[in-house]
Amino acid sequence: MLRIDKSIYDTNLAICENISYFKKIDRGLLSQNILGYLRNFIEYIVIKEFSQGDDVNPNDYDFRVAALKYIKSRGNLRFLYKFHDLLQKSVSHYTVDGDGSERLMLKYYEYLLKVKKFLKEKYNMNVLENINEFPLNIDTELNEYYSKIAKKSISLARVVDE
Repeated sequence: MLRIDKSIYDTNLAICENISYFKKIDRGLLSQNILGYLRNFIEYIVIKEFSQGDDVNPNDYDFRVAALKYIKSRGNLRFLYKFHDLLQKSVSHYTVDGDGSERLMLKYYEYLLKVKKFLKEKYNMNVLENINEFPLNIDTELNEYYSKIAKKSISLARVVDE
């Protein structure tokens, strides 16, 4: 296995284990843990794309800089560059509190799905296998609110049908 692939899979495993462990217990702590891995995860993917199948050192700083520059110029990889840029600004040298981490993870969720799809389609790599288990909607007050709306909609639909 290429060293870059091993790095991607190792980082992926850490992310997936966090999702499996925390589930809905504490989305803030889960988000903080995952955010700590995302920058490396994305950088390893960028390096993989840039290396074009060569077995490269995944932690080579100069290679990482060249890889990031490369994806910036590639339209089909723009989402990776944008995601990395967001990570650079938000979590690269800071520890975000639980609330802020939750909001960032909810914002980054779509990017994670794009990364998952990209790696599967281009390299047949299965990553983020349990991303669907990340607790997106855990606000019970909103669940109650949406439940009431659904019940009201059903009763209105019955009135219209009669």
